[in-house]
Amino acid sequence: MDYVPPWERLSNALVRVMAEAGLPRDQAQTNICRAIADGAVNIQGKLGRHPTTGFRASNTVLERKDFHIEPEIKPEDLDWEQSRPLKSWNVRREAFKKPGYWDLEWIELCVADVTKFLCPAGQASGQTPTTSRSQPAVENQEMAAGPAASSTAGPPKPGAAAPARRRGARPLKLEKARDAMRNDIQRGRLTPAQLDNMLEKNLATNYGVSRDTARKARKAVLSELNSRQIPTNDK
Repeated sequence: MDYVPPWERLSNALVRVMAEAGLPRDQAQTNICRAIADGAVNIQGKLGRHPTTGFRASNTVLERKDFHIEPEIKPEDLDWEQSRPLKSWNVRREAFKKPGYWDLEWIELCVADVTKFLCPAGQASGQTPTTSRSQPAVENQEMAAGPAASSTAGPPKPGAAAPARRRGARPLKLEKARDAMRNDIQRGRLTPAQLDNMLEKNLATNYGVSRDTARKARKAVLSELNSRQIPTNDK
């Protein structure tokens, strides 16, 4: 069995997601950006030059937890060929002796996380990542599991009240998935036809929910579109 490195450059991850998920380049880029921002995919980056002082770090590589990651990362924020951010990233004070904004020479993505969250084959096989991830990534994995996880607990005892958190979790996931789909259409990242024709397994992967929740969210959004309640960029 060949050795598989735990990290891969951004450019390699993009090629792999396009091939294994069957997505066009722009959609694969959007999914990768969203996974990085949400913490589903762990990353590491090599510090280059401090843009203010000109100081250069010496082979310093930091992981996601060491950066203040922006809540939204867009494909145009990254140099996909050189595998690095086009803008400086903010290093946490506790992570490095010279905190603040740094230019990065490259970023790499956790191979296991990319397979797990961005490639349908990885989800189907139930592959367990070989490297640790940050807490947001673990939370995202639990969201992707959907309602099936609760079925293993067995039926509640007579007279026992159901936990309040579980009762509210499913509608919240459905609402978030619906809002994300609606936002993608409004911003032109996705057309109604693409949403309608997307495979359920890809739909669930893209929005971090179960197939059942993704199917219901898509149905609601398309119904709103038919009623002309959502403005789109379609002409």
